[in-house]
Amino acid sequence: MDPRADIFYIEQVLEGKINAFSYLVDRHKDKAFNLAFRICGNSEEAEEIVQDAFLKAFRSLREFRKKSSFSTWLYRIVYNTAISLLRSRKKGTLSIEEFPADAVDFLGINRNEEEAVDDYRNSLVNFALQKISDEERGLITLYYYNDLDTTGISRITGISKSNVKVRLFRARKKMAEIIRNVERKQVIYGEHRG
Repeated sequence: MDPRADIFYIEQVLEGKINAFSYLVDRHKDKAFNLAFRICGNSEEAEEIVQDAFLKAFRSLREFRKKSSFSTWLYRIVYNTAISLLRSRKKGTLSIEEFPADAVDFLGINRNEEEAVDDYRNSLVNFALQKISDEERGLITLYYYNDLDTTGISRITGISKSNVKVRLFRARKKMAEIIRNVERKQVIYGEHRG
């Protein structure tokens, strides 16, 4: 994405051509939704978060100083909006028992083995994402799903670059442990079943 195009449309909006903001929405809505969804884990809430974030961005557009790209500025708004929503509702946690023990068999229906294994791994990762803290989930999403480096993540979250690295390391470690626990449960369940 060419950040200069964003600046052009931002200037159009600031000159009173409000419809130009729809270009910015169309250009960034998918990644904004992806970030919100990965943090909250619910598509309806993600849509609400993205709508709120775009509304906040529109209202604050005069405050955008062009020190970073519009997308970085917008993702910071999305990130903060999602984290605030989750903190306000204090989401319950998922238990390992909620992960289906026969997920491999279920995912393998009408699929080849490779696709079933990929789907199973993706479901494990998504399950682990829901088990870590909202902030950790946001960092993982920004790094792996939005392809941002630690500098970009630092700009969005306000966390120092070195602290982003530490938190990403800890989040990955937690996710790996969650996945190991689920896989151990799968083996135990499979042994008792047979």
